[in-house]
Amino acid sequence: MLSEKQQFQFEFLNDIYEISEICSTGTYIWGGFVIDILEGHFLREHDDIDCFTMNLLDVSHRMEAQFIQKGYSVTFLDGADMLQVKKNGCGAAFNRLEVENDIAMWRHIGNEGTVFFPRNWLSDTTYDFYGTGMLISGAEFEYAIKANVKMLSPVWELRQKDIASLEYWVKVLKKRNINPESILHEIRSDNPYWRKRGYEGY
Repeated sequence: MLSEKQQFQFEFLNDIYEISEICSTGTYIWGGFVIDILEGHFLREHDDIDCFTMNLLDVSHRMEAQFIQKGYSVTFLDGADMLQVKKNGCGAAFNRLEVENDIAMWRHIGNEGTVFFPRNWLSDTTYDFYGTGMLISGAEFEYAIKANVKMLSPVWELRQKDIASLEYWVKVLKKRNINPESILHEIRSDNPYWRKRGYEGY
């Protein structure tokens, strides 16, 4: 039995999938929700939904219109190239995702912060979540981000839920006969935002 919040977040996820399809793009869920989607059911309460959308800048206006039509409030943060969507106390953040020569580029702070990783880390097929198909970031991506969160922000420290997620992804990768440490050289970041403040990239 889903809680009221979980029921709404499921509807939110469904709207994300449908609107992305309407706008001829793909939105990938990343972060805590990915474990729930892989397991096929809610495992805990989530504060929000983290996403990145293929070629977001090309489709953001259409996506905004679709979400507004469904009763969501929408804000686009120009500096970060981030679409924020909210309704009923729940929110989702959409970042830019671009692909070039099989390299995925997640612009998590627009042009001021990018994570580069193999395109094949992203799911090619949808995962069923209460009857709705979801695209997800993938085990390699989730492990690599949790193993070095400083790729996103040099001042970010792992939270307890991040540590639990990291342990989960280590088990998933080992079941697939993938050495978790072996994939860390396949991901890197460049953060002009933080470099201007004296930090180096990873």
